Amino acid sequence: MVCEDAITMKRTTHAPRRAVLMRAVALCALCLVQLHAQAFDALAGASYEFGRGLTLPALNLELRGYTTLHVEDLEGEAANAQWHDLSLFAIWSPAPGWQLFSEIEGEELLADDHRGLNTDDATVEIERLYLDHAVSSRATVRAGRFLTPFGRWNQIHADPLVWTVTRPLVTVITLPDHVTGVMVYGSVPLTHDSIEYSAYVDASSEFDPHPGRAPFEDYHLPGLSNDMEHAVGGQLRYHFLDERAQLGVSYASFVVERGRGHHHAVGLDGLYTWHRYELSSELTYRANVAQPGRDDWGGFVQLVAPLVQQLYAVGRVEYYSSGVLLEDARRGTVGLTWRPLPALSFKFEYHDGTDKGLLPDGIELSCGVLF
Repeated sequence: MVCEDAITMKRTTHAPRRAVLMRAVALCALCLVQLHAQAFDALAGASYEFGRGLTLPALNLELRGYTTLHVEDLEGEAANAQWHDLSLFAIWSPAPGWQLFSEIEGEELLADDHRGLNTDDATVEIERLYLDHAVSSRATVRAGRFLTPFGRWNQIHADPLVWTVTRPLVTVITLPDHVTGVMVYGSVPLTHDSIEYSAYVDASSEFDPHPGRAPFEDYHLPGLSNDMEHAVGGQLRYHFLDERAQLGVSYASFVVERGRGHHHAVGLDGLYTWHRYELSSELTYRANVAQPGRDDWGGFVQLVAPLVQQLYAVGRVEYYSSGVLLEDARRGTVGLTWRPLPALSFKFEYHDGTDKGLLPDGIELSCGVLF
C-alpha cells in the first residue's frame, strides 16, 4: 500500500508539470505562427530590382545601397586594393508628405596593402540621416544630416554614379561636405524649363554627435577640418534645353572646426549633354575673412565621350590654388568607363599632376555596384 501511494503521488505531481510544459510549447508555437504571419504580411507585395533596391510596400519602406572595390598604384606608394565602400540606404515613408532617409556607410572595410590583408582602417559612419516633410508641391523642409548643396559633384558622388575613380580637388576641400541642420528646397517650373532652389542653416557644433572627425574623401589632409561649426548657404539651379543642360550657382558662409577663420564661398557649375556626350565643370572661390590673402580657388572641366556600346572615354583637367595649404596643384586625368548595366560600372584612370604629395601620379581602378 505504501508503494502504491508513492507511485500515485509521483504521477499526480508530474501531471501538472506536463500540462504546464504542453501549454508553454503551444504558446511558443502560437507565437511563431503569429510572427510568421506578420513577416509574411510585411513581405506582401515586396519586389526587388537590381540597382533600385528592395521595396516593401506593406511597410512603406525601401532598402538600397552600393558597394565599391578600389585598386590603386600611385607613385611613391605600394600598390593596394580595398573594399572601399559599402553604403546601405533605408527610405521610410510613414505618411503622405513625410520621408525618413538614412545612409550608413562602411569605408575601407578590407584592404590588401603593405600590411597584408587587414581591416586596420575600417570605419562605419552615419553618412546621412534626415527627415523630409513636403509642405507643398514646390517646397520641402529637411532636418538632420545631409550633403552640402554646393556644386553638383558633392551631392552625386557615389562611385557607380560618377565617371571617374577620384574626385576633383575643388569638390573636396573648398568647404565641408555635410550639413547638420535645416534646409528648405524645391523646384519652380517655368514655361519650358525649371529652377531648383535650396537654402540651409547648419548647427553642427550643437547637433553633430562627433564634430571634427569627418575625413576628406579621397585625400589625406592633416590639419584641415571637414566639419562646420555653423553655416548658412543656398543654391539655385536652372534646368533648360529639355533637361539637357544645367547651370548652378552656390553660396556658403561658414566657420569650420579647429579655427582657420570665417569663410565665404561662391561656386558656379554647369552640365551639358548631347546624345551620349557630356561636358561638365565646377568653379569655386573661397574667401578667408580672418586671414586676408589666404583664399582658395580652383575648378575643373570634364568631357565624357562614347566609344563603343557602353564604353566611354573620360578626360579632365583641374587646377586648385590653396591659400590655407600654401600650394598650387594642377592635374590631368584620362580614363575609360564601362557600364554594361546602368547599375554596374568598371573604371580605369591615369592621372598626372604637379603636386606629387597632394595629387600623386598613378593608376586607379574601381568597380561599383548599385543594389
